[in-house]
Amino acid sequence: MDYLRMKKYLSLLCVILCIVSAGCSGGNNNTNEEEKPNIPVNPGNPEGEINKPVQLWIDAHANFSRFESKANITIYLEKIKETGFNEIYVDVKPGIGYALYDSDILPPLTQWGAETVHRDWDYLGFFIEEAERLGIRVIASISTLGFGVAGKQEGLIYDDPRWDGKTQMEMVGNDPGHIVDMRTQTGVDAAMLNPCLTEVQTFVISIVEEIATKYPKLKGICLDYCRWYGGNYGFGDATMAAFEAYSGERVTNRNDIITATGGIGPLYKKWIEFRAQTITNLVTNIRSAIKAIRPEMELHLWASAHWTSRYSVGQNWASTKYVPTPSGIYTDTYSKTGFADQLDVFSLGAYSEYVWKSENPGSEWSVENFVTTWSRYTLGDCKVYGSIGSYAYGANNAAISDAVYLCLKNTDGLMVFELSHVSNNNQWEAIKEGIGRVIK
Repeated sequence: MDYLRMKKYLSLLCVILCIVSAGCSGGNNNTNEEEKPNIPVNPGNPEGEINKPVQLWIDAHANFSRFESKANITIYLEKIKETGFNEIYVDVKPGIGYALYDSDILPPLTQWGAETVHRDWDYLGFFIEEAERLGIRVIASISTLGFGVAGKQEGLIYDDPRWDGKTQMEMVGNDPGHIVDMRTQTGVDAAMLNPCLTEVQTFVISIVEEIATKYPKLKGICLDYCRWYGGNYGFGDATMAAFEAYSGERVTNRNDIITATGGIGPLYKKWIEFRAQTITNLVTNIRSAIKAIRPEMELHLWASAHWTSRYSVGQNWASTKYVPTPSGIYTDTYSKTGFADQLDVFSLGAYSEYVWKSENPGSEWSVENFVTTWSRYTLGDCKVYGSIGSYAYGANNAAISDAVYLCLKNTDGLMVFELSHVSNNNQWEAIKEGIGRVIK
């Protein structure tokens, strides 16, 4: 018995000495290591494999002529793969309202401003084919409610009188007597349909259904511009009627919603809930349509990471379990409008020129803040991928690497917006470095 006890004791002592030796071999333990923002703290995957989605967005307009040929798609996809991306968002129904896929509903997109591109092949179909060869997954993105370029009056809503009066209306200068159709405005980047109209929701859903049906190899469909355009949009008669039906309130003066001085009127918080519920209903209906066709196909949505400003455009990307304090903005039932549980993936738009909180103290606007605070809102209802606007950093490789690192470390994945900025500013190596700081 004494011999056995001694043997166990010596074995235990040997293990302890090995552990101590291993711990000491790395040098002194610096307890302030976490405070050094540029030093990666994750050990990563020892096999060097990326075990999170690492995505690049491919914008339709910015790359319209770039991908006139199949050869260029192949060249760029190989570069994308080499950099470390394993997923791409391919913009196939941009804000002009035409299609970059084989559509029976929308006209093909062959001209945008002065650029003309003719293809006798399926743009989305070829992306999927080449991406599959390289082990890259594809998500098709759509400008959900954008169907025209207002400044130049190009696009579907200018071609088809069916959409007359069905776009979003702005109350200009908070003046109820000055309601303007955004189709006639020059300062907007997309002319958007009115989401509270049944005809609009049905039309959008038909496009999503067509994509899901025709492209079964897609990993998912991503919604962009799934919102009201701005806080003063949605003040046309059709929206007022829908708001009255929803709230049970009679609107005799639009200044009861937003005052003449831009303040909060007595109907404002009910108005905010109505707008959010309208968008949530659309997201919910789109999800149902996709899952009925392809249960495994994911629904993604991109929106700004700044949740506290999203009420103005109707995007409550939080969980229904997240309950904001009732106020002049939020009703005590506002939480029911949360749509996180309707998404498979929320693309968290951490678009800020400031990467670290220390660069913009006292403000929510930094990549670091956005990618470390999102979970208080989504509460586990969906996956969240941190996304950055790489255009904000130009040739600042350190900032690009840091932003990529922060997103990939602190969320379920990464999305970089977008290919043209990455290519034009030669950001490939900086992105690759940022990925490597996490996966090593």
